[in-house]
Amino acid sequence: MAHGRPDTGYLYWRWRPRACALPPFAPAEFLELVRGRHVAFVGDSLARNQCESLVCLLTSEFPAELVRGSGDGDEERKFRRWLFRSHNATVSVFWSPFLVNGTEKSSSTAGGGLDHNRLYFDQTDERWAAELHGIDVVVLSIGHWFLHPAMYYERGEVIGCHHCPEPNRTETGFFGVFRLAVKNALRDIITRAARSSPTARSEKLAVVTTFSPAHFEGDWDSRDACPRAEPYAPGEKEVSYMDREMWRAEAEEVAAAAADARVRGSHVAVEALQVTELAALRADAHPGPYMIAFPFAGGEKARVPNDCVHWCLPGPIDTWNEILLQLVKRWRDAASTTR
Repeated sequence: MAHGRPDTGYLYWRWRPRACALPPFAPAEFLELVRGRHVAFVGDSLARNQCESLVCLLTSEFPAELVRGSGDGDEERKFRRWLFRSHNATVSVFWSPFLVNGTEKSSSTAGGGLDHNRLYFDQTDERWAAELHGIDVVVLSIGHWFLHPAMYYERGEVIGCHHCPEPNRTETGFFGVFRLAVKNALRDIITRAARSSPTARSEKLAVVTTFSPAHFEGDWDSRDACPRAEPYAPGEKEVSYMDREMWRAEAEEVAAAAADARVRGSHVAVEALQVTELAALRADAHPGPYMIAFPFAGGEKARVPNDCVHWCLPGPIDTWNEILLQLVKRWRDAASTTR
């Protein structure tokens, strides 16, 4: 809206789950549930998108202080932290597009930068994992960076590649390593929590926000890359094979991790925030050409950059945090019953 998007219909659609009611987001309730606690979003720019949605929802009623990452640059936005002093609650975002350790491809290879990603599946990304001891609710959200060319390593050996950038390598695709990244991250959360004493404050909630589909129609820089003004009707468009496989991998790894946590007597609850199907309907709510300010101020253009991946704020991603509120509430209720 601030960049000049003229239509506002996308603001008024709401997700209605089958057989249950989804209450509107309640800032006071959420902050009370996480009073004295730390909520962290870990992943790629969609993790940041969801984090910024939550901060916007909370600051509609309560002030927040940005205590880390106060600059306006891309790097500063990758690691930010807000403090809600009214409830001594913290909300953070950690940039980690693979969850495991990795070297990201460069936007420019002119200076010798990589033209592909390198992922190391035996190494957790310590930029977020090292702070797990102080995090109570961790929300993992990754996916789109796995679509890029990449080499995959484990214990110093190549275990696969996608759009293989090195010669004489066999394409393995990315579904298996995407699943492995989610599996390893959840296992690491559970393992590190087990090392701490089982006090009330060591109880944690790990949430995986499932894959959020993009809605490009044609080239990313075409005038109408994502032109819809209304959501798809139920049944009008099926979730694509790739999106469904990413979703399935995450849901299955969450179920496996939750079972493992129970068997090990861990005090980590593991949940899937399953947004893939509802997000797939909302092709109307991406920034599109309005990812930049007033893209048509100088007249119509045949080519213009489009963002058909992230979500406008306000927008559908606020619904994800309405669901997150219910998951946090269920976690706190279960913890209270156990104690």
